[in-house]
Amino acid sequence: MPRAAGRESRRAVWCLCLIAGFSTMLANAAGGIIALYLVAVSMPKLELVGTTAWFFLLLNLFKVPFSAQLGLIGSDTLMLNVALTPMIVLGLLAGRWLIHRIPQRQFDSLVLLLSSAAALRLIGAF
Repeated sequence: MPRAAGRESRRAVWCLCLIAGFSTMLANAAGGIIALYLVAVSMPKLELVGTTAWFFLLLNLFKVPFSAQLGLIGSDTLMLNVALTPMIVLGLLAGRWLIHRIPQRQFDSLVLLLSSAAALRLIGAF
């Protein structure tokens, strides 16, 4: 993550991480929070995608024991994950193709638009 300037900024980053961890454990809803922060600090699109990927890889690995204990992970969900693996690969290839063709400004606008739509969906607005 970008270095925060000043004590208030560091505190804000820690609060953001706490909110992201809490919201992802409850509803897998931290993506928009992190994306909005990274756009707000003007992170370049390739760094934003990379930072987000690493952040959620580590966060989700941390969640595995808790999710398993809650009964959210089982053989049926693991088999579904295996079945969906080709779609993950297709999404990765499509994202890689798109990120190199979309200008930074449009990328930032798209992130804000999709994060807003996801937030509205989460609160049941549509």
